[in-house]
Amino acid sequence: MTYLFRRLSIVGLGLAIASGCPSLLAQGQPASSPQSSQPAQGNPLFQIRQNDKLGFINRSGQIVVSPQYDDSHAFSEGLAVAQLGEKYGYVNPQGQWVIKPQFELAEDFSEGLAAVMINDQLGYINASGQWVIKPQFFLVGPFSEGMARVLIGKKYGFINRQGKVVIPAQYNLAHDFSNGLAKVQSNGRVGFINKTGQAVIAPQFYEATPFREGLAAVETNQKWRYIQPNGQFAHVAQFDRAWAFSEGLGLVRIGLKYGFVNKAGKIVIAPKFDRAGSFSEGKAWVTVSNKQGYINKAGAFVISPRFDEASNFKQGLAFIKTGGREGYVNPEGQIVWQSP
Repeated sequence: MTYLFRRLSIVGLGLAIASGCPSLLAQGQPASSPQSSQPAQGNPLFQIRQNDKLGFINRSGQIVVSPQYDDSHAFSEGLAVAQLGEKYGYVNPQGQWVIKPQFELAEDFSEGLAAVMINDQLGYINASGQWVIKPQFFLVGPFSEGMARVLIGKKYGFINRQGKVVIPAQYNLAHDFSNGLAKVQSNGRVGFINKTGQAVIAPQFYEATPFREGLAAVETNQKWRYIQPNGQFAHVAQFDRAWAFSEGLGLVRIGLKYGFVNKAGKIVIAPKFDRAGSFSEGKAWVTVSNKQGYINKAGAFVISPRFDEASNFKQGLAFIKTGGREGYVNPEGQIVWQSP
């Protein structure tokens, strides 16, 4: 199994080992889009690429860390993964190495711990680079709500921050905990467990999103509906596809068009877009006639559809592509940085 697969598994895009279950990639948003990050001093930085090297800009588009890394991630908890040659380490917002490049793979810090690989095994380190959970796993996930999913043999279970298995490995697929519940798959069906491993919602659905804002979207009888944490349907409305709620609205597809519903299942933004992403910072990207722009919660365009690709706003900027060039746009629709 390739390092790429294992890296995707860490971030949640390649969790199925034998089930062949497709991942729930976020609403068509480019998987490789750089993301904003929040350094320790409170000034967000954003990834850029120049001459096949990665660096960081601030919200005004000024280069703060010159492009010098072969690969990098967004900052998380004050540190960012960076690659030099074939090894990964971590840098601070000034671009200085805090944890020297030494790992075969490295992932973002979450709840004070980060998954890293050495000698083909994954474990967890703290922000000082010290091992907290020794490398021993083939696939792992980030810590979320005090627990992380790990692959033991051919099944997934969950460990705590001390590395102790607290939910035995018994699932074909597992996702991170969210709203106190984790999505798991057994015998080809998806359900949800709590932190004691109890099946709160028995595996019965073909697919599901994680719980967000008190609801999860599930696929049943070739339609998608929203359920509550007790497993009861939230309303009678059903859709051809549905995604997790964000900022009070759920993205849904009816036929071939995308729109948004409220938690009562009522359509509040008519399904008229060719593609769309969930709301973030009051805006959602949508596609019209092969161009992407941004709408507000009233469904009105606040940034006209003129980009080839767009992604969610995060900490004041959104990553876009247009004319073969990458860039960032601010809430006023101004491009603050664009690649040569």
